Amino acid sequence: MRVALEYDWSGDTEVDTAALRTFIATATGGQQAPDGTVFLDGMYVTASAGSEDDVNEAMRLFGFEDRFWATFRFANLADEATSDHNTALMVHVLISFAQTHGGSGVLLHNGERAVLQYGKDGVVFDAEWEDWTENHEVAPLLTQFASRTLPQPLL
Repeated sequence: MRVALEYDWSGDTEVDTAALRTFIATATGGQQAPDGTVFLDGMYVTASAGSEDDVNEAMRLFGFEDRFWATFRFANLADEATSDHNTALMVHVLISFAQTHGGSGVLLHNGERAVLQYGKDGVVFDAEWEDWTENHEVAPLLTQFASRTLPQPLL
């Protein structure tokens, strides 16, 4: 049985909630529900830009204070091909956002393991995260972007 996966993305770019949700929906081809949740086959994404009161102190360990966050939740009943494609879509969201909006951000697997990070050094994949090399849609990106062992301050 496959376990449901969750990835959490935090970033420090000034963006409002509606713009963030629209960006994610456009980049993934997903449908945005009235509550702002973006739905795709086998995955849904919730996203929000917050106030100073909602800052996640843990993001300071990655060198920035978060201004927005999004959670990518993968359905445990989706087939492997669908999950792999959704993983690639998620990665493309972060790369596109980093390239168009800049700032710093990190993608955490299940809220603790940094698997992708971006900032002044560009987009960096975690070299120790095997899911990147095993995914035929993501693996080619490893030749276009840096890949190295990322710091894991939450582990």
